[in-house]
Amino acid sequence: MARLLAALVAALACAAAAVNLRRERGARARGTAEMWPFSGPSPFARSAPAASKPAAVETAAAAPRIEDLKDQVMLSSAFGKKTQALCAEAPQEEVRRCRQLAGERLFCALLHRHMDKYEGMQGISAEKERCSNVDIMENAVEAAKDEHEQEEAAQA
Repeated sequence: MARLLAALVAALACAAAAVNLRRERGARARGTAEMWPFSGPSPFARSAPAASKPAAVETAAAAPRIEDLKDQVMLSSAFGKKTQALCAEAPQEEVRRCRQLAGERLFCALLHRHMDKYEGMQGISAEKERCSNVDIMENAVEAAKDEHEQEEAAQA
């Protein structure tokens, strides 16, 4: 059990490192600063070089994507600790799905609270639509259990 947990933690750490590396390389290639999810551009990112393109073209190309922000937030250690705490009472076979559902609900709550900061991002309308169908007040453990029961009923 401990080995399985250690392997899972190692896999998540590798995935998070890969996503961050990919994001850094993409930001450097585009010459844009990375987006910090809570306060605009990251205070640690390098500033963009002077633009030689027209402003309208650059704005469309440089608009951050909501999917990148979601990956960044959901792979953070604080977010992982929160989903782990929310799913502490889930049965072992439902923990993974519970954490996935809890993460979706937490991200939708974050999006709802800070909508004004995310308005110009690519993909925001699709994410808003998806979040409008998510009940952020529903318990993630119960949601995972319900989904598991529905899958079993569909197979029967």
